[in-house]
Amino acid sequence: MSHTTMTNRCSHALSALTLALLAAHAVQTAHAAEAPADELPPVELVRQHILARPEVRAAGAAQLADQADAERLKAGPYEFTMRLAGQQRRTSDKLADGLTDRQRYTETQLSLERTLRSTGKASQDSAIGDAAVKLAQIRRADAIHESSRGLLRAWVDWLREQATVKLWQSQVADQTELTRHAERRVKAGDAARTEARLQEASAAQVQANLISAQASEATARALLDTQFPGLTATASTELRAPSQADFPAEPGTTVTQWLEERSHEWRMARLHAELVRARAHRTSLDKSADPTVGVYAASERGGAERVLGLSLSLPFAGSARSAADRQAQAQSAEAEQQAEAIRQKVRTEAATAWLMAQSALSAWQSQDQARQRHEQLLKTMVRGWQLGEYSQSDVLLARRQFMDAALAEINARAQARHAALRLKLDLHDTWEFDDE
Repeated sequence: MSHTTMTNRCSHALSALTLALLAAHAVQTAHAAEAPADELPPVELVRQHILARPEVRAAGAAQLADQADAERLKAGPYEFTMRLAGQQRRTSDKLADGLTDRQRYTETQLSLERTLRSTGKASQDSAIGDAAVKLAQIRRADAIHESSRGLLRAWVDWLREQATVKLWQSQVADQTELTRHAERRVKAGDAARTEARLQEASAAQVQANLISAQASEATARALLDTQFPGLTATASTELRAPSQADFPAEPGTTVTQWLEERSHEWRMARLHAELVRARAHRTSLDKSADPTVGVYAASERGGAERVLGLSLSLPFAGSARSAADRQAQAQSAEAEQQAEAIRQKVRTEAATAWLMAQSALSAWQSQDQARQRHEQLLKTMVRGWQLGEYSQSDVLLARRQFMDAALAEINARAQARHAALRLKLDLHDTWEFDDE
């Protein structure tokens, strides 16, 4: 075989290789044109999995318990009390004739009593029950929201690992072609045996990286399948390319205010403070004791005497009630300050979430530009290698730099998409199951 014929074949092979080297870029950019508008799993399946989470069910059970407790508070702690007493009366009277008249009588007493709760205390108990139920509802909504956050994080992580596996798979195919080409160059005498050895080492490294990426993908899938069984089998999807359209069109200050107002943490703190304040007011009302009234009937001296009357008992409030009131007022003040601290914390987190989401988008845009530049450089190096202007070491270096940029782009894309989707979730614009 002539040297010209071998060179032509190598040129054709390298042309094909140049196209193969761009497969990674095709894998990454195809999702921008073909992927659906949203890479999240179907909403109905998400709803089923979220509402079936143990923490959500536990919050639902706690809500039922608080509803029952509210009914107990409205009914009040006092009930009718019936008392039945029996006794025997013995009399011994001296008669005029000196004899003693001894008599035995059976006597009974029946009474019915109840402690009366004042109207103010009754209405306050009702208010306490209503506040506790509202707090339980928000706690269940928060459990749903936190479970949705966990699912979103795990889902995006899995999509990121999938994208990484596909990238390395494309590289394995490229490395196979490069290895065959290096062997042909060595056989033709156009390259030293060292070139083939370098290429074999590069191919082995890529294969190892693929195995590591597959293990990471399997781990991410196992996490999803354990916590949300069957969700990974719903559809094949890929991470979308982020864009400014993923974010609300309103100014950042408006979005930050929305995040603060819709925060479950802040709403729970506010309702908890209201509940503690209502209980403190109820404790203050307890400084006035509740009276116990009753009616009773008695039969004395064997029925010869019958008694019908009313009874009233009223405890005298002592220092313990005043101390309990001071304690409740202090606890109310504590809850108010804790709520304010949480509000400031939520406000800071809301502003940070908006800024981080915007910066994640900018970071991905810069990283995608870097990947594109490295891709162009790799194409140039491959063409130069064809013409004998660059060595294989130069191509391998350019390829490693391209892979570093491509992997960084996948991570930046996943981070930007998670930030955008998390923002929608926190704004209650997606996966809104709180009221179910």
